Amino acid sequence: MAPQVYLVTGANKGIGYEVVRILSERLGDQAIILLGTRSLDNGKAAIAKMQQANPSFNYANVYSLEIDVTKSESIQAAAEFVKATYGTLHALINNAGITAYVEGVDACFNVNVFGVHKTLSAFHSIMVPNQSITIVVASEVGAWTFSTLSPELQAIFANYSAIDIPTLRELANDWKASNEGKSSKQTWPTVGKIFGPYGVSKTMVLALTRKWAQDHADMKTMMVCPGHCATDLNKHSGPRSPVQGGESVVFPIFHSEETKTGGFYRDGVEHGFNVPMPAQFQ
Repeated sequence: MAPQVYLVTGANKGIGYEVVRILSERLGDQAIILLGTRSLDNGKAAIAKMQQANPSFNYANVYSLEIDVTKSESIQAAAEFVKATYGTLHALINNAGITAYVEGVDACFNVNVFGVHKTLSAFHSIMVPNQSITIVVASEVGAWTFSTLSPELQAIFANYSAIDIPTLRELANDWKASNEGKSSKQTWPTVGKIFGPYGVSKTMVLALTRKWAQDHADMKTMMVCPGHCATDLNKHSGPRSPVQGGESVVFPIFHSEETKTGGFYRDGVEHGFNVPMPAQFQ
């Protein structure tokens, strides 16, 4: 039997790196793991880092794949390469994600929301019905943010069946206007209460992924929260390790019977979509 192909985006460091490492070690020659990264050199360096950290395993089943989820042409080129080289994709793990602190508000929405949708759309045709699996690395921050929103906004996101990209773009622009002190259609919480645009983007991607799962019921689609892990994303401030985050992400792959399409999980436990923010973050 030919090896199954797994793609992890944003995988040259942090949680994505650990996801690739875990899949490589556990699946061995049963799988080909594509380490998605904006730079092939960064991907190759990540593979070398794995090999140096664990010389007893050669990670020969890991390959670097250039994919920038903010660029449609990069996503499409990656999808065409995977199709031409391997034919099909068994698992797509949408891990790429950023905060606004380094790359800005627009980039935050483009990576965390619209980049996810573009990637899902580009690879869908090479995924196998009733076999392939899609995992979107979301965050419990999205559920916390949902709990702080106005009833009007909660109604929009709760009615995920009606969510589409134009609506999400309009909401992203509306949040930006509110944040800049300009006139906005909706009433948004203050930045401090929702981790800035990051929290809103994670609420959006939860609704978007639920919609995708509903519309593509012939393939299993789930959301996972890695937890608050110490990575570059949060300046290494999280109490959990990237390894713990990686284990949370891969849980649906190794415990498929314990998860359902459209579900949201952390460490294999189903998570709600409307959860009060813990006191320590308020």
